[in-house]
Amino acid sequence: MRTSRRLRRTVAGLALACAGALAVPAVATAAPTVPSVPESNPLLDAIALLEGTGSGDGTGSAEGTDPTDPTDTALDAARAVLGAAPTVDVAEPNGNPLALVDAANGLLQGFGLTPFLYPTAALNCSALPGVPFGVVPAVAGAAPGPYTPKVPGVGALPTLPNVDTSIADPGETLYAFVPAPGGIVNDAANKSGMQVAWFNVNTLKGGFADMGGLTDVISAEVIDGLPPLLQGPARDLVQRNLGAFPSAGVRLAPVATGSGTVLAAVFGQVTHDGKTCAFFPTVGLTQVP
Repeated sequence: MRTSRRLRRTVAGLALACAGALAVPAVATAAPTVPSVPESNPLLDAIALLEGTGSGDGTGSAEGTDPTDPTDTALDAARAVLGAAPTVDVAEPNGNPLALVDAANGLLQGFGLTPFLYPTAALNCSALPGVPFGVVPAVAGAAPGPYTPKVPGVGALPTLPNVDTSIADPGETLYAFVPAPGGIVNDAANKSGMQVAWFNVNTLKGGFADMGGLTDVISAEVIDGLPPLLQGPARDLVQRNLGAFPSAGVRLAPVATGSGTVLAAVFGQVTHDGKTCAFFPTVGLTQVP
């Protein structure tokens, strides 16, 4: 019980610290007082424990860790999550500085996912004309499994008798990355580049997972497992439902995180219209039953 209370206090401190670090100009707000993280930090404790048990030299470098050793992988993932921090202004230059972030969060929540602690952005990336520095804001979010695909404004996709349409099973977490509408166009055929670093505070396990395109992930997790006669109609159904909103740049990844308190960082690159855009890390927390 004592450990559980300590974990909740630490998580609250981390959340407030991350949220307070996001600076958005043109919004008149008093500077918040960020509470200090307690000395006993579960993530730091876990890293220290893994450093003592892993096969690496504790540096986290490619030469010091064995990518096939799950302990080293978890240690690298924990360090990636701990090192992620908001480092870029994601304000929309025209009108309401939160308009684009709000729009992206609206899409994310329409998927039924909980947004991460703060948004992210890429520079020299926007397809919209006149945007200073070409900033494209984006958000990330997560939902614990079991999770069935939902469509913003439509709801959950229709279920099929005796067919599992979930893309995240119990003990898994679905992660999503959603750029602000209009900033990403002509999504590249190769939708790799975004990834998730995750770490389960309770099990001390962690790792990295590549994210894929929206329809690609749904096809791989749901449609490809259907009987051949149902695959065509199911694919048409998904395309019809997903065609109602901008999905360029949207990425998904179901990850076998296990049950517990899972910290994650989403970051990486999106290629569109001949540009490769690097998005800064954003961090989130998910309770997986």
